[in-house]
Amino acid sequence: MEELGAQVEIRALTRGDYVVGPGTVVERKTVYDLHLSIMNGRFWHQMHKIGRAGTSPHPVVEGPSVFAGRVRNDGIRGVCLAVSDLGIAIIHSQDARDTAAANRARSASISPGEAALAAAPDVSVITARRVLATFGSLRQVCEASVDDLQTVPGVGIKRATAIAALIHDPWNATSAH
Repeated sequence: MEELGAQVEIRALTRGDYVVGPGTVVERKTVYDLHLSIMNGRFWHQMHKIGRAGTSPHPVVEGPSVFAGRVRNDGIRGVCLAVSDLGIAIIHSQDARDTAAANRARSASISPGEAALAAAPDVSVITARRVLATFGSLRQVCEASVDDLQTVPGVGIKRATAIAALIHDPWNATSAH
């Protein structure tokens, strides 16, 4: 993370692999280690420990697919659902560099509104901040038209449409995974 500009302090932790910010404890795993820790019973103990350690615990799983291992796909889906029922969000990343970039963004104190808008395809946290600064609140962004959104520097038709779709498209339970 230091190579990405993050300040790093190394010290022993009793829970998780690292702390990104106040209350944010991360348990980092490769896909292989995720499967292995489920099979040998370590996983739930680790989730319990990071769940008690902070207000925003996150297991981060690195690799192309969480299904690329020895635990059956239904088992992995069940684990993901059970973890979310505990109020713990699993973050997937492609590799260690992607994890570092995600944690750097997290440590930059992203507001809930920024995080919500940055969930739209091709919308970065920086763009989300610009949109919120222009409109003043997430509510006003939700009321903005695609044309209104395009008045924000860096927001063209593609990003404006992505933000509008994020806000206005109906939720479909069959596609929500």
